[in-house]
Formats: sequence, structure tokens, C-alpha cells
Amino acid sequence: MGPADYKYIAINGVNIAYTDCGRGQTVLLVHGFASFSYTWMEMRRFLPTDRLRCLTIDLKGYGYSDKITDDHLAPFDQAVILSEFIRRLELDHLILVGHSMGGAISLIALFHEEIRHRVTGLVLIDSAGLFQKLPRFIDDLTSTSPTSPLVKLAKEDLLASLVLHQAYYDKNKITVDTVREYADVLRQENAKECLISAAKQIAIANVRSFVANVRKIDVRAMIIWGEKDEIIPREDAARFHDDLPHAEVKIIPECGHSPQEEKPRETAALLTEFFGVGPINPTAEPSIAVATPAEQKAPKEASPLKSVMSMPRLRHLRMHRLIDRWSLGTLIIIVFIKILQFLKRLGFRAEENGWRKATGIFLRTEHSKFVLASFRLAYSPPNQMATVMEEAKTLLVERLAGFLRQNPACHWTLEWGRFRVWPKKVFYTDITEAEFSHDGVMLRIVPYLDSTRKTFSLLRREDVDLALDQIITQFNATRNAPERTRAWTLEKRLKRWVRSLKGISSGGRQEIRELVERVLNGTFIQFETLPDDPTRLNAARLGTPNFKNRRHPGSGLLNIICRFTTDYREADLWFQHHHVPVDGMPMQEMLAQLKQEWGAAGQILYPARNSKAAMPEVFYFGQRLFRARIYVDFEKFSRLRHYLNNRYYAEMGGPATISSMLIWGLAGYEYFRDSKFLFPVDTSLIMDYPQERNISLIFIRPSRFFDAADPLAGFLRYQREFNRRLFATRIGKSESYELLELYAMTHPIFYYIAHYLMPKAIGEFLGTVGLTILRDAEMFVSPLSDLQSNGFVAVGNMRMPTEDGHTAGAISICGSKKQVRAYIEAFYHLADNYPDMLGIEL
Repeated sequence: MGPADYKYIAINGVNIAYTDCGRGQTVLLVHGFASFSYTWMEMRRFLPTDRLRCLTIDLKGYGYSDKITDDHLAPFDQAVILSEFIRRLELDHLILVGHSMGGAISLIALFHEEIRHRVTGLVLIDSAGLFQKLPRFIDDLTSTSPTSPLVKLAKEDLLASLVLHQAYYDKNKITVDTVREYADVLRQENAKECLISAAKQIAIANVRSFVANVRKIDVRAMIIWGEKDEIIPREDAARFHDDLPHAEVKIIPECGHSPQEEKPRETAALLTEFFGVGPINPTAEPSIAVATPAEQKAPKEASPLKSVMSMPRLRHLRMHRLIDRWSLGTLIIIVFIKILQFLKRLGFRAEENGWRKATGIFLRTEHSKFVLASFRLAYSPPNQMATVMEEAKTLLVERLAGFLRQNPACHWTLEWGRFRVWPKKVFYTDITEAEFSHDGVMLRIVPYLDSTRKTFSLLRREDVDLALDQIITQFNATRNAPERTRAWTLEKRLKRWVRSLKGISSGGRQEIRELVERVLNGTFIQFETLPDDPTRLNAARLGTPNFKNRRHPGSGLLNIICRFTTDYREADLWFQHHHVPVDGMPMQEMLAQLKQEWGAAGQILYPARNSKAAMPEVFYFGQRLFRARIYVDFEKFSRLRHYLNNRYYAEMGGPATISSMLIWGLAGYEYFRDSKFLFPVDTSLIMDYPQERNISLIFIRPSRFFDAADPLAGFLRYQREFNRRLFATRIGKSESYELLELYAMTHPIFYYIAHYLMPKAIGEFLGTVGLTILRDAEMFVSPLSDLQSNGFVAVGNMRMPTEDGHTAGAISICGSKKQVRAYIEAFYHLADNYPDMLGIEL
């Protein structure tokens, strides 16, 4: 095929090449990644063109369409072009056939109601869209720079052969003509650069949202899959079948990723049957030119491109995406980053995850811990109902210990150092009851030691009491010590005390040391009773505990406050977590599991809108920090999000997410207009083992995208960039992910020096405002790191039922008094006025 074989149409400033032949039922064939209209040519020989009008399209950057290397080559951009192509050619009663990436693009186009009305059938051939990790050869391309001289020197025939060998199961079917056709396209100016840029943008940012929209497609569908597809697993065919309500699956045996090329006759037969246009063309003869033996084998000699793709997968940091405002400080940090990049190329690697190291440095204090709550737990079995406080305590502690023992995510403690904290595994489940005065003085502790572990056989009761009394004494003596070193100071003082003991054997001294360590490294719990007055009960349940005056004395992961109802039938548990070993999502999943196992006595209700109980809750947390909690009605916000996702899904490169919309809404408030925001992202997709769950970060300044003349257009550009960063970070390919991994190679002292000497530059890299969301949390109390100088916000379930029959979400805020006031005003404003901010009438 060549330029003369095509027709052309200008769509959104791009010349799009297409073919159009035959008459009858209209069929539009959409090619996949690294392909073009030629992929359908062999199969088209078998289609009855007297009964079919068959169109093919070369997507932007592919085949003989314009080669524009920009940030608009993602499936969502191609879906916009495909939709406009269908409108401009006035295609109705259309059957869409999409291969690989073309399948995902066809699905995204069908998310728009107008296109759905024009389409009567859909065929997906080895379709992309559901993979959580990129296929290997595309992943390799994302690690290659489009501007690399090696790319320009790469032999097009070898590159074409490499791609075809990935796609075909039977390599002998790769013909000379096929290699030549693909190579000719790659010889065009900017073709290879477009291929690499498209590879970097190919992923679906939010697969869950994509699947939810796929399930709304109510058209007749067929799914064709090559049995031996090594690019997209056959399991995805079954997943698409589950998601498309009117789909059938056809598997082509002994076939790879491209059935239309490798098994054209069989593919055509399935299509004509689905189209309802009779048998395939009986006079068609397949091409018989086969590649030479040298071309049949995957190239063994090293080509320039192969050399690039074999290099360590270090993606070049795009500094314009990390930095919006340059200064001497940011320049110094960038030079430092370049040095780290050079060391990484030489083979140096960090010993741990970048996020985990950052938590150990900047999330050591009391205000950096986060809190999750679970309400109305039916903690006691029906035949063991407690009637007094002591019985209730014993029942709950025993059951809680059994639950924690079965959850490895809770088996953590901390190891303290001068500059940072390390997470450390523990292999016992000890729970200690504590009692404090109103101003935080520890009064009493009662340990419930793990019954499955060894006891302290050499210690007398008075030895145990002596050790517990000493823990209380030393805690009270150090409770006003600097937060970053308080637990470390307590631990050292207790070790000195143990060494100073007289009149005790070495074995007894060792057991006292172990007892002290187990108490300090275990879970602490405190008990309260809720008021008996029904009019005050709900407000008391929802009141945020001030953990500042009920601190965990040592290094344990969990500090719990338990609130019993007066009849001891229900318990509310507030879990405070140290952020160094764990993150919010796995801990919320653990609480959901706890409620499922124990059962609930009922649903917690948030206060009625505009009631006194719904007023903002604000209290001082020390160190000039305040905590606040407000209830917000997100009904209008949710309607707007639904509207945006229905109308602009493709333009946004995926859904408008709750997090991105909240960040944009906050930035629209004057106080936060200049702020750079931080948002945590789960990176479990790139973990080899499910338990190795960590997070990375997105940094973004929404004001860069503001457009006073067209606020909606500005938001769409912002949401697209947010989605791009979101998925790239989830798979470990973003600038922010790479930045954290590079930082992990440095000694903690460099963090402190940079933070002390260049705080504004650090804020430019890591953001000054933080926002995090746990969509299923009944209550989520915000942490605050040492870096986010403009505060931090935590959002839980935004559709919790209220006492007056509506829904609301709880927003937790941590920051200075001025910041807390600004957050409260900003959230109330965005909840009521978001459509007006975008110039939309709902």
C-alpha cells in the first residue's frame, strides 16, 4: 500500500488516511498499535465486497496519516478522531471492528451516546484495554527516548520484524511483503518517533472506570482471540465477555495476536457470519510470498534500536513536568538528580522503596499518623454477651488479638535512628491496655501478651509490675521530648534501666528486656463508654479522639481507642496507624474484613445537614497545628462528575476522578490558587507479591491549566494530564515515581539539609498541599508530613447516609489555624458552586 491507495480527510487539524470500497453493510476496521490499514488487506480478500462497504482508517501517527509527535496519541485522543470520522462520513448502522489497541479505541468511542446510536455491532480482535501492565515490547519502547540518535539509526526492516515476531505465533507466515510494508511506513519522517510517543501514552489510566463504561455498551458483539496470543493473554477475552452483555467468544487455534494477518481466511469467515452477509469470497487466493529464512527468525544481530531497548529501563525525567517555577534551589536539586541518574546507569540501586524511605524520614511524628474508624461492631458472639466493662474488655481484646494475628499487614513495629525510622517485622500479637489523664499523663498499663508465644518463666509477678511501672515512669518523663526522637529516647532510657538492675539473674534481666520490648512494640488500646442519652449518642460516637493526649508510648504500629455502648453490645474502634510501615488502603481493607467477620449492629449515620452536630469540629493538636473535621454534601459534585464522564471521557483521557476534581476545586479557591498538590497513588500493580504494597506520589499545579476564557477547556486539559500521571505512576513509569526512587539512593541527612536550606525548592518538587482519599472509609483522619507546609486533607466515603435521609462525606484537615479555615471555606464553596466554576449548567 502507498499514499495513492488512500483517501484523506482533515480531522482536528490532522490529515487522516482511510480506504473505502464495496457496497452493502458498512464495516469500519480499526488497526492496533504499531500497525495501519495494511493489517486488514489479506483478510479483505475473503470478504464479499459486493455485500459489504468496508472502510479502514490509519489513526493519527500511523500508516499514511500525519505523523505528529505530541501528547495526543493516546487511545482517548484516537477515539475522538474515530468518533469525528464516523460523524463526518455520516456512517450509520455501522459495525466496528477493532484489533488490539483499535479495540480499546472503538470501545472508548462507544462510550459516547451519539456513537452508540450509530453502531449496531462490535467485533473485538485480541483487544487491548484491560491489561494492568504493559506488554513487554511496548514497555521496552516506553524506556526509549524518541530523540535518541540510536532511534534514527535503527533499521526499519529489523524493527518491523521485531514487532511482527511478537504478534505472530507461526513465524513462517511472516511474508516478505508484510515486512516491507511495515518497514516502508517506518521510513517516513517522524514515524519511529510517533511510535515511541504513542507507546508512552497507550495505557488506560483507570481500568476500573473503563470497565464500568464497557458494561454500558448494549450492542451485539463478538470477541475473536488468537489461542497463542503472547501479547495480550487469552484470559482477557473471557473478561471482555463478562463485561459486554451481548458478546460471544471465538478462539482461533494455533494463532497469535493478529488473526487477521496470520489466519485471514478463518477470521473473515467469523466476520461474515457475524455480519450476516453470507459466506466468504470463494475466489480469493491468499498471498504466498514468504520471508526468507533469515527474515523468519527473530534478528540476532544487535541493531541500534535493540541496543536502546536493552538498556536499563531508566526513563528520562521530563523536568518541565516536575517543575513549574524555576529557581536557584530547583536548579541545584536537578543537578543532584542528574548525578543520581548517572550513578543509577552505572548500576547503583536503592536498597528500598523510595516512598518507604521518605515515610521513615518525614512521617515520624504524632501528627503524621493516620486514623481509620469502624463503627457499631458486634464484637461479641451471641452466646458471650458482656454485661460489665471488664468482661467486654476481655472479650474484645481476645477477639481482636486473634484477628490481628491472622493479618500479616499488622505485624510491624519501628526501629528508630537519629535521622530516620525503619519498619521492622514482629512475630507476636501483644495488646496492652492503657489509661491516661486528660492532659496525657499515663496512669496505668495492663498487657495482654500473645498466648501463642513463650511466657516469661523466670519473672515473678513483682518483677513484671516493676517493669510496667518503669515504662509508665519513663514515658511520663519523656512525653514532652521532641516528637522525632521521643520513642527512641524512651527506648534508650529503659535499656539503661534494665542494665542497672541489681539482684537479678542474667536470664531474668533478659526476660525483663524482652517484656519491655514486647510492650513497647505491641498494640495499645484504651477504653471508653459512650453516653446513655440517645440524643447525644451519635455525636459522641463521631467525635474525633485527640490521640495527642493518648499517645502510643513506643514503636508499635497500632494505637486503638475503643468506645463501648452502655449495654456493651456494640463497639466503635478508632485505629491510629504509624505511617512508616503501612499505608491507608491496605489498612482500610483490613477494617472492612474486620467488620465482615465480626458483623455490624447497624449503619452509622452522619449528622443531618445544617444541624448543630454537623458544624465543623476543630481542636488544637500542638506544634501550632490544628485538626478539623467537616461534613460536606457532595450530591451536586457527584452529578457534575457523572456529567463530565458521560460527555468528555475521551477528551479527559479517562474519567474525572474524585481526587482530581477535589484538587482542581481547591485550587480554584484564592488561598490555594498558587499551590502545588501532592496525591498518593497505589503502586501494587508493579509489585511481584501482593503483600509488597507501597505507594508513590503525583505532583501537580492545577493553576497551570486555568483558562479564564474557557474554564471547562482548562479543566479537561488538567484532567487529561492528571490521568496520564496517574497511570504512569501506578506502573512505575512517571517522573514522580522515578524521582522518589532516585531520592531513595541518598542518605537522610541530605533531605534535612535540602529541607532546611531550600524549603521552597523542595515544595516545588514535592508539593505543599496534600490530599488523600479512601473511598470506603467510614472515617479517615488526615496525616500531615513535615513537607506539606500548606496542610493535608483526608477524604473518606463521600456517600455516607445522614440522619435526615441524605448522604455526606467527612473531610479531615490538618494544618495551621489559617489553613484550616481556608480549607473549610474552600470545600463548602466547591461543593455548592463547582458547576459554575466550569461554566456548566446542570
